[in-house]
Amino acid sequence: MNGFSRFNIRPINASDVPTLVALSDQKRRFYEKVQPQFWKRSEYANERQAEWFTHLLNADDHIILLAEDQKIVGFIIGRLMPAPEVYNPGGLTLMIDDFCVEEPDWWPDVGEALFDQLKQEAHEKGAAQVVVACGDHDEAKLGFLKSVGLSVATRWYVGGI
Repeated sequence: MNGFSRFNIRPINASDVPTLVALSDQKRRFYEKVQPQFWKRSEYANERQAEWFTHLLNADDHIILLAEDQKIVGFIIGRLMPAPEVYNPGGLTLMIDDFCVEEPDWWPDVGEALFDQLKQEAHEKGAAQVVVACGDHDEAKLGFLKSVGLSVATRWYVGGI
């Protein structure tokens, strides 16, 4: 288990927000190097992210969990939402956009524990499918997502106008 003694999965609270912002910023900087137009960081990225995460603490349609092993080592945010009316997956969609672990080789341990717990909670709230956003270059995360049985449904292409 990559040196983890035993990590704990729990919902976040307000005091966790700065650490989640730092993990998210680390991911943003990695993504920006690969696609500097789409993932170009705004001047106030971390401040806006902190405001957003704080707002989500009281959002009924979101589930936010973190993993800690003496410190926070990853987090996941899922939004429960209906599928577009032209599709019928059999229930709500669990949309995961923010999903970070501190180190790429922690996906099989930390990532899977977060993912499994979030799926369980979302299923109890009526979710029938999961959709996870992941950069096309993020090999470690892509490998993890494939290992848990997910497949590619779409790709986005970005360019200037």
